[in-house]
Amino acid sequence: MNRSIIAKLQDEPYTFYSSDSIISEDQNDLQNYPPEFLHALTPSGIPPHALMLKKGIILMLLRNLNPKQGLCNGTRLSITGLHENFISTKIVSECNPGGVVFLTRIELGSSDVNLPFVLKRRQFPLIPAYAMTINKSQGQTFYQVGIYFGEPVFSHGQLYVALSMSRNPNHVKIYTKTSEVQGKLLNNEKYFTLNVVYQEVL
Repeated sequence: MNRSIIAKLQDEPYTFYSSDSIISEDQNDLQNYPPEFLHALTPSGIPPHALMLKKGIILMLLRNLNPKQGLCNGTRLSITGLHENFISTKIVSECNPGGVVFLTRIELGSSDVNLPFVLKRRQFPLIPAYAMTINKSQGQTFYQVGIYFGEPVFSHGQLYVALSMSRNPNHVKIYTKTSEVQGKLLNNEKYFTLNVVYQEVL
C-alpha cells in the first residue's frame, strides 16, 4: 500500500541502499550468507535494503534518537530534502510539530529470532508511513483514518486502539475482509469483527 501511494506522487524517486553484515558465533556464517542474500531480508523494525523515497512523503522513525525533541520510535516525519548522505525532514506528529530534523544513516540490528544470526544494516532509520500497523499507530492521533481488517485483531486492546485513532468517529472508515469470523451480518447492513479481550488484565 505504501509503495502504490508513493508511485502516484509527483517527483522522481530516489533510492538509498544499505550496507549489510552479520554478527554470528559461527565464523562459517560469514561465508554462507553473501550480501545478496542479506539485502533480500527485511526483518520487523528494520528498513529495507533499497529504501525508495520522494520529497514530501510521510515517513515513520524506527528508533528513539532524541525523545526530548520528539524523535521517538513511531514519530511521523515529512521529507523536505533528499541528499546523498542525509535527509532533511520536519516533524508532523503532535510532539514538536514543525521541528526540522536532519537524519543520517545509522547502524541498526535486527532482533528476529528466526534468523540464525544478527543482521546489521546501515541505513536511514525510516520507513514510509501512509499505511502502518495498529501497534505502530498506538498513541497517535489522525484527522482521517482508514482501517483495513484483512483478518481480525489478535491481541487485547488492538481493536480499541484502531477505532480511537481519530477524535471524530465520523472520520474513521473501516473495510473488513469477509470470512467466518468477520464481515457483513446476514439480512443486515451492519458489519462485525472479533474483539480480543483478556479478562485477566482488566
